[in-house]
Amino acid sequence: MDPIVKPRIAALTFAGLFAALPSAVLAQSTLADPFKDSRYMSGYRDVAPSAVPDELSDVDALTRIRGTKRISACGDPYAFPSTEITDVARGYDVDLLKMIAAKEGWEAQFVWVNTANRGGLNRAFRTTIGKGVCDVFLGLGTGGDAGPLKKSKLTLIEPTFGVRYVLVTFDPALKSTGLAELAKNKTPMGATYFSPTEKLLNAEGLKYESFPEARRVIQAMAEGKVAAALIPSTSLAESRRQFPDRTVYVIESYMPEDAFNWNNAWAVADKETGLRAFLEERLVAMAASGELQALLDRYGIPYFPPFKTAQAETRGSR
Repeated sequence: MDPIVKPRIAALTFAGLFAALPSAVLAQSTLADPFKDSRYMSGYRDVAPSAVPDELSDVDALTRIRGTKRISACGDPYAFPSTEITDVARGYDVDLLKMIAAKEGWEAQFVWVNTANRGGLNRAFRTTIGKGVCDVFLGLGTGGDAGPLKKSKLTLIEPTFGVRYVLVTFDPALKSTGLAELAKNKTPMGATYFSPTEKLLNAEGLKYESFPEARRVIQAMAEGKVAAALIPSTSLAESRRQFPDRTVYVIESYMPEDAFNWNNAWAVADKETGLRAFLEERLVAMAASGELQALLDRYGIPYFPPFKTAQAETRGSR
């Protein structure tokens, strides 16, 4: 894992889709419309900070967490498959934190905050983890603007796993093709707005249509409007959730350049070096044991070790 990726950040959230993350329909899910949810648009917090004993009020985060047996995390409620507010909090980042907490005998508490409203990540960080409302912020990635991190005095922990654009199709006849052949055959392609995929498809001379989010690209592909698409690897979870009876094929002949790779990561306060080291140690152990890969497998997401040269602006998972 390469520390040079740390200064760059982006949210793998609903907000990230329009700057640039990765569904069964539940009470509130990615398939709902957050822009019609007044709570979400107000940047609400669904959970208030739990009381802390006086003797633990001025200690470092890891000491307090161990003393209260409770770790809290902030995340966007509409960022499936990373974080999602439903009847029970879920998402691969949510599950990872729950697994870490369970091994320590801790409770995991989740605080939901809108990262898509006015102020974006700056406001989300400032009103939650910046005020000590949570210990760690989930659903982030390397590759974006470091400004929000610096302003809130936050640091990304070492990345948990890599994310890259994958070329996918529902058509088994296309599963062994590459971009050059798709271009030659004038195969209709799908891409997401304001993403590197548009530039790449243009450069390759491919016919394509752009959509505001990966979920809609996948839907267009299922409806036959496009035959193949470039989407973040985390968005394969979206395909599994939207179309559980369809097999999505990853066209392995396409291998993205470094500019199409990034890493999933979390953030903690700069000063909380103990908590950062603790989380990094646990996540490295879970990757080595295969637990991390098994978790991603349940979402239909391929596991990639963190990319050492990940420098692309992180795009959304939807």
